[in-house]
Amino acid sequence: SAAAMAETPTAGGEPGEPSPEEFVYGEDDFVLQAASWSDPDSAPSRFDRALLAGWSDRMERGLFRYRLGQLPTRVLPGPVRLVAQLNEQRSAERRPPQPVRSLRDPFDPGAFNFTRLRPTELLFRLRRTGGPGPPPDPLLVAINASPLERGHVLLLPEPARRLPQALTAPALRGALEAALLSAHPGFRVGFNGLGGGASVNHLHLHGLYLGRPLPLEEAPAEPLGPHLGLLRAGPAPAFLFFAPG
Repeated sequence: SAAAMAETPTAGGEPGEPSPEEFVYGEDDFVLQAASWSDPDSAPSRFDRALLAGWSDRMERGLFRYRLGQLPTRVLPGPVRLVAQLNEQRSAERRPPQPVRSLRDPFDPGAFNFTRLRPTELLFRLRRTGGPGPPPDPLLVAINASPLERGHVLLLPEPARRLPQALTAPALRGALEAALLSAHPGFRVGFNGLGGGASVNHLHLHGLYLGRPLPLEEAPAEPLGPHLGLLRAGPAPAFLFFAPG
């Protein structure tokens, strides 16, 4: 990893305070076989150590809306076997979602957005060097102040670009590479759009560490082509995309 300090106090890039360190990675850092669920913390990667150390540090410093403890969790009966958690503080204390008029709502500079994050909420900036293919845009990794799970972070394409919450190919590629940097079997990335639970109309994805495997991840898929499948076992049908290799 390399540290690069610049004059940017907030995620918006205004001059002043130091920016977060850069987490520089290459293809050699990708973990193609994560640890097993029988011992998920056996060999954390460099990425896991940096993310969880920074996240725990911010938790100890009181930068979250609440302290995340053990959450009551159970698997619901039924064929889908949904994992249900009770997180009362998130329900009561998270920022209310912004009103949604359209899935194409433009960015609103007057509403809360990630250019307003404090420097202390930023953990590091992900930047790839070398192959394979062109590197994705760098992603800022920031704490999610209303966490769902341990290590719950936001993955932010350059916030100063003020992109609305509509998924782009470079942001998705960067998030998938972040997933490959973790050696933990439960690290997941996700995206929820406008009308799908997103509380801020400013482009972001989520990363977090699940505490258990999800049955959906081992459900059979119907092949639709060499890199495409259809998953019917979940709450709603879904497409599965397979990357070569």
